[in-house]
Amino acid sequence: MDKKQVISHLRAAKSAHIKWRSYAQAIAAGLPVSEDQVPVIHTDCAFGKWYYGTGQKLSGLPSFQAIETPHETLHAIYMQMFKLIFDTEEMGFFKKLIGASKRRDDRKEQLNALLNSLVEMSKTLLAAIELLEQEVMQMDEHDVAALI
Repeated sequence: MDKKQVISHLRAAKSAHIKWRSYAQAIAAGLPVSEDQVPVIHTDCAFGKWYYGTGQKLSGLPSFQAIETPHETLHAIYMQMFKLIFDTEEMGFFKKLIGASKRRDDRKEQLNALLNSLVEMSKTLLAAIELLEQEVMQMDEHDVAALI
């Protein structure tokens, strides 16, 4: 694999993350999305499969190490969103009547805050991926070949 191919794989993984984020945003907006489109666990998404799979060939690069924490954090935030969206806590009939509106407003507020955090963490992750891409771009072909 040469430098061009490494960059191509890295960009495909980055695109997969952007697609994942759009699905997470769609779920938060109440749009239907299938469960397999937005994996909760960071190793199960397309980006995570690349990062913990073939991407490990780049693990010796300092910028590669800077990706893991924001990626894990992003999925932790999404897990909170997922629980908030799909919580089916049962309440008594009268409690539902009295508290449903307040509870719905609280959940919407929490969901919006989590979504904002998710988008900000995504930006952090994308910046870290960009640094990795720049690091690879600055390497000569021989050094890239030595990685893989």
